Amino acid sequence: MLPSLRVLALSFLVTLTLGQTFQFPRYVFLQFLGLDKVPSPQKLQPVPSILKKVLQDREVAAATGASPDLCYVRELGVRGNVLRLLPDQGFFLYPKKRPHASSCLQKVLYFNLSAIKEQGQVTMARLSLDLGPSSYSHLGPELELALSLVQEPRGWGRSTPRPGKVLALQSVPWPQGVLNFNLLEVAADWTRNPQKNSGLFLEILVKEDRDSRESSQLEDPCARLRRSLHASLLLVTLDPEQCRPSWKRRAAVPAPQASCKHLCHRHQLFINFRDRGWHKWIIDPKGFMANYCHGDCPFSLTTSLNSSNYAFLQALMHAADPDVPQAVCIPTRLSPISMLYQDNDDNVILRHYEDMVVDECGCG
Repeated sequence: MLPSLRVLALSFLVTLTLGQTFQFPRYVFLQFLGLDKVPSPQKLQPVPSILKKVLQDREVAAATGASPDLCYVRELGVRGNVLRLLPDQGFFLYPKKRPHASSCLQKVLYFNLSAIKEQGQVTMARLSLDLGPSSYSHLGPELELALSLVQEPRGWGRSTPRPGKVLALQSVPWPQGVLNFNLLEVAADWTRNPQKNSGLFLEILVKEDRDSRESSQLEDPCARLRRSLHASLLLVTLDPEQCRPSWKRRAAVPAPQASCKHLCHRHQLFINFRDRGWHKWIIDPKGFMANYCHGDCPFSLTTSLNSSNYAFLQALMHAADPDVPQAVCIPTRLSPISMLYQDNDDNVILRHYEDMVVDECGCG
């Protein structure tokens, strides 16, 4: 049976750290991380507050000895092992003539979902529109928001985006702060059919009244909206391969005394991402204690080395027939980690990885 991708990835890290020559390409580990190539960002992007909170809560839980389900995002109430906050890559549309008190701004919102390659499902897609800080002392005009899918181009040479299917209509006072919209069905469809992702069409109308007209004389509210408008898409995906039922973490078996240090046991191994040059795109952690298993599995001590029944039978058969391979020292308990990194599109991603830390070793 071929080793799994995560075993190859962990072996890659171990061989690099030990200074050994690895026998398989670097792309295996990058594929495990969901990357096509090593990211080379010009600078590290700021960590979104929601991703920072999720990571901090998990670190606190791990420090207290708890074993949280890292495939459940408690802060959002959804299942998932990959969190992405995608920035808007769209553009404003500037009509040549804008009637007074009519369309204030039109913008195409576009989120690049091409980096989503894992075989999983979208469990959450939340669009956030930041219209500027809320204010209770200086209320501006009422806004009408229309959010639609961008209509697919029809006819040769037609390139001007137009609104299609309406997703949301909402009237809000302004300044309002952040508005959130559920786009789960839309994002799921885009991941299944990337060619359908033509973006979103956002149109904001200003309904000026007598009071707001006086305040708008000081500054055009549309100009303020263009400066303050910020859009992002929080996307949570669940990969069942990475979120299968896993072992419960427990205390590791103590390392043997010096007299039996050659026997199978866990060895400490800290993987430092800076040594690999990966600190430029891996934000957190700076490294982790991966550990590894090494040592002999003699027949006389197989049952006392945290071994399986099959390992005992294999050792018994090896004693009778040397052609039967001897039991080997392997991990018997592993733990997951969470990693915060920047991908090839400069998106900040928080991702959960199963079986990255060796907690116990045994003969198998």
